[in-house]
Amino acid sequence: MKLSIRVASVVAAVVALAAPARAQQRSVIFSIYGGGADHLADLQKNPSVWFMPGYDLGASVGLQLNEHWAVHTDFTFTRNPTQGSTSFAGANVNRFFYGAHVEGRYPLSIGIAPFVFGGVGAVSVDQMGVDQFKPFTRPALMYGGGLFYGIPRSRIEMFGELKGLTYRWNTAGYHRTMFDVTYSVGASYRLPVSF
Repeated sequence: MKLSIRVASVVAAVVALAAPARAQQRSVIFSIYGGGADHLADLQKNPSVWFMPGYDLGASVGLQLNEHWAVHTDFTFTRNPTQGSTSFAGANVNRFFYGAHVEGRYPLSIGIAPFVFGGVGAVSVDQMGVDQFKPFTRPALMYGGGLFYGIPRSRIEMFGELKGLTYRWNTAGYHRTMFDVTYSVGASYRLPVSF
């Protein structure tokens, strides 16, 4: 409950700050992306099992409020194989992140726009094959940045981004703050709106 109140407060603050924006700058943004997924922390410092690099797929729907600010919903799926000497090893682990974030961008005259973002949500974790732990869901932070390139005379943008996910893994005998990372490329379509 507290998490949803915080998300709503952040979204309301961004909308209030962007209220003077011109209507023609506003647009609904549909994005898809995919790439690699990895981890900056294993389940133990000297692990008997560890995560290998995997892949990610995702989609986002957002609202560009003005030239610099947008709010987005976000869904990201990752899959990573495991290796090691325990029965936990040798299976794929899936993660499903869903949440919302605020994005700030700085358009440059050469057609590119660096951007950063941060938000909150939840991550659900499940193991494929013989389960060594019960599926679980935890609150998560999301943060990152990247670069947009707008295709001239179109509503399509290409982008590359680096995203971090932080959450607590406290099941199957492990107690660890996880730092997952995805690196993706994707495309966005902008549909202008007026309100």
